[in-house]
Amino acid sequence: MPNLRPGNLTDVPADETQFTGSLADTIEQELDALLALDGLPQLPSDPTDSEVRARRRFLIAIARGVVRHLHENPEAFVVTLSGGDHQVAINAEQL
Repeated sequence: MPNLRPGNLTDVPADETQFTGSLADTIEQELDALLALDGLPQLPSDPTDSEVRARRRFLIAIARGVVRHLHENPEAFVVTLSGGDHQVAINAEQL
């Protein structure tokens, strides 16, 4: 089972390996899709651009907060099957 991956930046701006496929990346894609839906300019994506890095830093912070909250509050997630309670494990990394 894969871990939840909030995302990260590296000290090499063009290196997107820790961002691509992360929760932050998915949030960025959804934001871009909503902008396009409303006919607004889509997000620039040059990873070496300082504004792109600033936006991604913010999205990573949101994703990390979500993953951390899920990780620290597993008792909030209970799945009931056939009348019995089962705990759901939250796998997290990059915290």
